[in-house]
Amino acid sequence: MQIEEDSRQEHGQDVPQTGQAVSARGRLWAALVVLAGGAVLGTSAWLKPDERGYGTHEQLGGGPCGMLVTTGLPCPTCGMTTAFAHTVRGQWWRAFWAQPTGFVLALGTAAAVVGGMWVLLAGRWPRWNLFFVTPYRLFLGLLILLLGGWGFKLAVGLLDGTLPLRR
Repeated sequence: MQIEEDSRQEHGQDVPQTGQAVSARGRLWAALVVLAGGAVLGTSAWLKPDERGYGTHEQLGGGPCGMLVTTGLPCPTCGMTTAFAHTVRGQWWRAFWAQPTGFVLALGTAAAVVGGMWVLLAGRWPRWNLFFVTPYRLFLGLLILLLGGWGFKLAVGLLDGTLPLRR
């Protein structure tokens, strides 16, 4: 146990022990996670998923994807808002098909909200052992997830003939 604590301190991580009581600052962070994640999931529930598998963000006033318009191929984030909108409705297969990365991030957002609620209600940190999560590993994991989701979307679109889009 001491080795893990030393490792966290060497990497600049000030990670509280699981099961430890939460400070006022920790509760504030938990409340911010719940509010931010709840806002994202609430907005996703309000949006109607676009049947094309992308473009749901346009309901928020955003324009069409520039890369999609220019090249006929989706950008790495095309379909993420649609995936979130499907995920909150329990349409997990459609969410994965719209954008695998968006589906995983939506589930992660929901897990973060649940974890934040746990901290607020129980007053203790969840019993999660996340000492192995360093900023480098988190960045690398998210990059692989993003590029993998994009690759999936491109491969499926090219194989089924829906890409490139002809405009």
